[in-house]
Amino acid sequence: MIIKKLQLYNFGVYAGDNEFAFEGNKPIVLIGGMNGRGKTTFLEAVLLALYGQNSFAYSESDHKSYSGYLRSFINRGSNDDTCSVTLEFETNNGIRENYKIQRAWSSESKRAKEQISVYKDGEYNDFLTNNWPMFVENILPSALSSFFFFDGEQIAELAVDRTNDQLKDSIRSMLGISVLDVLSNDLMRNLKRVNKTGKQDVSAREIQKLREEKNLAREELEEADRELGKANAKLLKDNDALESLHRLYTAKGGDAINKRQELLKKRGTLSAELSKENEKIYGLTAEELPLLLVEDLLSEIKLQAIDEHASAVMQESVHQLNKFFSEFMSGYSGDRKTGEDFLAYVKQRTEDNHVQMVYGLSEQALFQVNNLVEGKLQHTRQEGKEILKKKVKIEKQIDELDSYLSLDINDQELQDIYKKIKKAEQKIIDDQVKIAELEQKRSNINARVIAVTADFNKRVEAYLATAEVRDSVDRISKYSNMALDIIKRYRMELQKRKTDLLASTITECYLKLANKKNLIRKIEMDPETLDWKCLSEDESEIPRDSLSAGEKQLMVISILWALAICSKKKLPVIIDTPLSRMDSLHRTALITTYFPNAGEQTIILSTDAEIDEGYYRLMKNNIGDEFTLNYDEVSKSTSIQKGYLIGAKS
Repeated sequence: MIIKKLQLYNFGVYAGDNEFAFEGNKPIVLIGGMNGRGKTTFLEAVLLALYGQNSFAYSESDHKSYSGYLRSFINRGSNDDTCSVTLEFETNNGIRENYKIQRAWSSESKRAKEQISVYKDGEYNDFLTNNWPMFVENILPSALSSFFFFDGEQIAELAVDRTNDQLKDSIRSMLGISVLDVLSNDLMRNLKRVNKTGKQDVSAREIQKLREEKNLAREELEEADRELGKANAKLLKDNDALESLHRLYTAKGGDAINKRQELLKKRGTLSAELSKENEKIYGLTAEELPLLLVEDLLSEIKLQAIDEHASAVMQESVHQLNKFFSEFMSGYSGDRKTGEDFLAYVKQRTEDNHVQMVYGLSEQALFQVNNLVEGKLQHTRQEGKEILKKKVKIEKQIDELDSYLSLDINDQELQDIYKKIKKAEQKIIDDQVKIAELEQKRSNINARVIAVTADFNKRVEAYLATAEVRDSVDRISKYSNMALDIIKRYRMELQKRKTDLLASTITECYLKLANKKNLIRKIEMDPETLDWKCLSEDESEIPRDSLSAGEKQLMVISILWALAICSKKKLPVIIDTPLSRMDSLHRTALITTYFPNAGEQTIILSTDAEIDEGYYRLMKNNIGDEFTLNYDEVSKSTSIQKGYLIGAKS
């Protein structure tokens, strides 16, 4: 199933005609808008179009009547008192078929009455119009719709709810157990009807009494579960309040007071380091550092000294050559002129290259000057730069600490906030104590349920073993009890087989999304209670309280993903506020792994704070369509623009 178009007329904040047309061939549709711009209204419109008064959005709303629910969507700023929602989608079960469902109503009368029109492949279909609820249940049963269309904030609440009845009922529906529940209820009503005839013997009446005790105990257990759920929700709310107080305490300078001694100690350490660096620079100043001021002069001295040294060597060489020439010619009888000409040439060249003595450095002094210019000065310059750079860094840190230590802090205001923090902490302790008491109460009730159920089963088995078929009442009672027992065992076996597969799929989904892949090895699900638990590598249970809020929310998303997979229905997924309470690593996992694979079509309703520029670019290659919801303060209405909040600016 692929949603092709959603048309809204005067629906909620969407005044006049508005249309979402999905034409892309990639799995993700991104709809962006600030809070209150119509994202949740989009989700409610889809649910209303498909299910009408069977929509879980209506059942969870505060409206007492469906008529009032419809009237609440009529745009208040429009002169037109009519409203409609039209959803067009396509199915492909071997044959591609197009469906369009339109619901329209007005506020002319006190009781809004909707008109439904259904079109198949472009033509009005009278049968589907009159039987739409039955038809849509075959495509996407309303009991399963919360697996595919959900609110991220509600997921965050499910993550901390240990006994969520809605989730368990949905799982039972997906597993096909709800059909057995209907059958069991029918048999129970039949037994009660038979009991009124008064023809049952004492044993049958005792069994019925035990059955009523068992049912009463189960009702008490369900009530305990509801109380425990409310207590957990209160604990979550109180934790959020405590976190807000801590943030306020920090913002008002509370951390500065708590860390003042630590900061003073750190400043002392930095001051000592700064003194060391000053000593180093003083040491360099006492040695070669000042010579950097006359570095060019030293280079000229070096070059002049080298030239002087070469000239002196040449003069000495000519002197020695004269001596050697005189000695040679004293015993030579050949032509003397050639030798004299050569000697004159050498002397002339020496005179041409003669350098006037300025410094007259010795070879040792020349070596020292060369070593200073070529080595020590460069090293001193580099060392001096590093010392100065480190000094600047230390001085900056000291300035920051001085700025932090000099904060003007209102001690009285901080004390008031601190008192509130202590009261909030005491609230949380009280919540935890109450939860512990409720858990103990639930444990006691559960033990009683087990005991009463065991006694009931024992009596039923004894009754079935000894009862004779004497009349129709006995036969009905006997076979009804046999059927109930068979249904119970069949339900358990069916649940066990399917919950094993479901738990395995949940594990696979969670490991694809989780950041700490070595924390949880697998997820198991109790086939009777449908409670789930996490196991580590050594098969020990990991307490849910040890998981972070993001990991708990990730677990619930994994359950919804697994339920969607196990339902084997190729359907779109709509997620409102998808990244609630997620950290950056978990958000990245959802964006890269879950969103592209959640369904044939994944429609994401987000603010720019959730899907920011970085996440938008990360998922861009999988986005087929994108829209921005723009709100006009004058008309108090929302309009639809192509392109996502951030992508439209890029």
